[in-house]
Amino acid sequence: MMDTDMRTIEPIVDWLVERVAFYVELPAQEIDPDVPLAELGIESVVAVSLCGEIEDRWELDLDPTVVFDYPTIADMASFIAEEDAAQHQKV
Repeated sequence: MMDTDMRTIEPIVDWLVERVAFYVELPAQEIDPDVPLAELGIESVVAVSLCGEIEDRWELDLDPTVVFDYPTIADMASFIAEEDAAQHQKV
């Protein structure tokens, strides 16, 4: 696993918290990045939509199961940071 620091991950966590808050209709401050998305009320249809937003935002090609492979916002943010860094190293 690639090393990513909090300066890289924090804006991703913030973005994901905002998007999850939108989908579950809760204030962002009530979203805990360490709680599994399923416990927050993210269902498979929403997970696919969220995956599409992540793909658009970071120009990544992801399998929709990524939301289940990385079940929390914190896990997903680390994954996105690593994928984004790897993509930019290729360029």
